[in-house]
Amino acid sequence: MTLLCITTQAQTLSPVVISSSGGFYTAGGNTLSVTVAEMTMVQTFTQPSNILTQGFQQPEQLTTSVAEVEAMQGEVVVYPNPSNGQFNISYNALNDGDYLVKIYNMVGQIVFNQTYGGNFGSNIISLNIGQFGQGIYMLELRSTDLNGKQKSSIHKINLVY
Repeated sequence: MTLLCITTQAQTLSPVVISSSGGFYTAGGNTLSVTVAEMTMVQTFTQPSNILTQGFQQPEQLTTSVAEVEAMQGEVVVYPNPSNGQFNISYNALNDGDYLVKIYNMVGQIVFNQTYGGNFGSNIISLNIGQFGQGIYMLELRSTDLNGKQKSSIHKINLVY
């Protein structure tokens, strides 16, 4: 029978703070650990021979966002406006792709939703929404480029009879 005996010794650590900004300070038996620009929730207990820090540090910033749709200002013209329901949407396409036309009533309901193909350069979409009642509507023209980025243009249209 063989007897194996292993002796280990705990290593001595000096107080160290690893963070993007901050530090560790000692003065007159007091210690201060500082971390800046990171979400921290830390509580430190000190005794003459022991330092216990408990809590967490979030190593990266987590964000949640909603992608905003870039405006297509100056690239879209809706005419004639006001109209009897027959009007044109003229736009300049920077690439081939699909263009979504949505028309909303003043309550925010979508009353028209149609996709049209667009070619590079000048394009015109002719619409007839004469079956809708007289009033004010909002027209949105939305495109998606090759990188998946969306652009949108919103116009007020008036139907009068």
